[in-house]
Amino acid sequence: MNTIYANVGDGTRHDISVELISHRELECGEGRVTELVVSDQAGEEFTVLVAPDANGLGDLATEATYRLSGMLGAIPVYDSEAHEAECPACTGDLRPGQVIDATGRTMLQAAAQLELDETFGIIDRRTTVHRVRERGALVDDWDSMKADRPVESPDYVCVSCGSHVNAYELHDGRARTETGENQTVDSAPAPMNDSMASPETVGLATGGAKDATNFRDNVENGYTPQPEAISDEGLFYDYYFETGNGAESDALFAPRYAAAVSDHPLTGDTEQYLSVGLDSTLSVADFERPRLELVAVLDVSGSMSSPFDAYYYDEQGRKQEAVTDASTKMEAAAQSLCALTEQLDGDDRLGVVLYNSRAHIAKPIRDVETTDMPAIRSHIRDVSAGGGTNLADGFEAAVDMLGDGSLDSDVERRVVFMTDMMPNVGTTGNQELTGLFADAAADGIHTTFIGMGLDANAELVDTLSGIRGANHYFVHSATEFERRLGDEFDYMVTPLVYDLSLELEAAGYEIDAVHGSPSADEATDQLMHVETLFPSAKQDGEARGGVVLVRLAQTSPEAELELAASWTERDGSEHTQRVSIDVPEEAEGFAHDGVRKAVVLARYVRELREWARAVHERGGAAGVDDWALSDGRGQHERQSVPLAVPQKYGTRFERLREYVESEASVLEDETLQQEVGLLTTLCESPSRPKHEEVDS
Repeated sequence: MNTIYANVGDGTRHDISVELISHRELECGEGRVTELVVSDQAGEEFTVLVAPDANGLGDLATEATYRLSGMLGAIPVYDSEAHEAECPACTGDLRPGQVIDATGRTMLQAAAQLELDETFGIIDRRTTVHRVRERGALVDDWDSMKADRPVESPDYVCVSCGSHVNAYELHDGRARTETGENQTVDSAPAPMNDSMASPETVGLATGGAKDATNFRDNVENGYTPQPEAISDEGLFYDYYFETGNGAESDALFAPRYAAAVSDHPLTGDTEQYLSVGLDSTLSVADFERPRLELVAVLDVSGSMSSPFDAYYYDEQGRKQEAVTDASTKMEAAAQSLCALTEQLDGDDRLGVVLYNSRAHIAKPIRDVETTDMPAIRSHIRDVSAGGGTNLADGFEAAVDMLGDGSLDSDVERRVVFMTDMMPNVGTTGNQELTGLFADAAADGIHTTFIGMGLDANAELVDTLSGIRGANHYFVHSATEFERRLGDEFDYMVTPLVYDLSLELEAAGYEIDAVHGSPSADEATDQLMHVETLFPSAKQDGEARGGVVLVRLAQTSPEAELELAASWTERDGSEHTQRVSIDVPEEAEGFAHDGVRKAVVLARYVRELREWARAVHERGGAAGVDDWALSDGRGQHERQSVPLAVPQKYGTRFERLREYVESEASVLEDETLQQEVGLLTTLCESPSRPKHEEVDS
């Protein structure tokens, strides 16, 4: 991570920028060591030794600035730290081993020859050195991810012969193998390897899910989707909504309110709704995304090697072999990340973190203008997958890179994850992960999740993308995602409104449910909260995803609907608004088509989630084999459930399909036919025998 000399410790690796003051070569025993005298960004001078096996440094220039990635910290060795035991090889005194001992005797000799008495740095073959050139020159500062081989110091080292001795060898003064036979002690170190919804203004939409791609793709491929893969806000973002008329406002956010009363097509219950149209006063011409400080975090764990259209963990948790002729999640993620970098401007800054069981800073954050971007994209395409999934470690590395960034509202600090969201190493608990991302958001570092593959963990990404400033997308194909980036990248990374709260002030109504917000579950009887609103596109004056729908429960026959709304805008300004809403007196009364469409979609989502949850809880079309395997899946590693529609849900889906098709005709919205088509697929899907039906 970024550091200064004062924070360098023994046996730890650091990413540090230094200015070269001087350099010279030393002959030390059988090798040659280069001594560098450098100063860090705080002006502190210190010594760095370059090991004989280090990668070539090229021509070094004094007064030039270099980036040392993975520099090893070391402390001097003091022979007075002797151990009372004797060396099994030569009877000499033993001292406790140190990290420098693992780098070879040549480095020890160089440190002694220079009489180093303070912490110094070591450049070995795991360290990469890049010159930070003057603005205008292009830098390829990619550092390939290497095997996770930590530097381990020996237990003891003989001050006389230099032998390395393990603690277990001291019980009888002899070096032994595990079988007890005598052996020679090897002293060589081991290798390290926007009036009415006007077309001229920007629309708004909530954070959280930005599509229902994963849900649709699972159904298309014969799987029962995870319930969290279809959310109201994700599905709403597939549609454009009339938001209605509103009072004039000087605020950027201009909420529009409308009410509706409608009978549910399946239950016959009369339901009352309030829609909050998400509109703005910001003109499209005046919208400008902030400068970005962006760190892309690329998941390179083993599950990313699986085909894009298959589940990596299947058959009761055993790993599926990747099909070589199918596009993998890793390939799609790399292509998507390369496409994302094409959207950056010269004054944006980009960093890249790779992570599997550990995090690796592959590219330190730097302005795009001085970065050799074609070279960086080439490196990204060459990344391979393997190992565990330490999502928290990857995120913390990104946050460290962004931690010292600007806090101005005209700068957006954002982490973009490319992942299938199946952490199995390090911090994996939902509560702990949520706390980690929420703490960063509180510090102004926001997150976008790009879910890769059919088996992407929809539950976890749904949870984390509800945090302030967060959103998520599922990738259907890298090519399609690339087109989407071209259309809406600037909106994707620019939160405009925070902490929207809607409180019912007059007695007579309570909030029964909220649709279209990732914070829906946090609603109380009287209060609804939305963490974040992002800009969205408009079409014929309608805003994409531009609605939050509140289902109401009337508690008094003389009820009045009065609201108090409050929110904070990106520039820090705070706003409040109080309004009274007229509720239709009879069923099938809608203030406008926008609220009607939202009601249709909310009912649709409710039915589909209930079905998917029921099937998953019962283990799919077959019985559950709950035998615990030694290599069983972790809590976030997803296994497929075959597509199955119990008879109870098949009957409901037939009636729901008729309702959606009828509403599509009334609304004259052809895009709703995609939901009719999906319901048709479900109605034609296999169902269980009656004795295996999911209970009501």
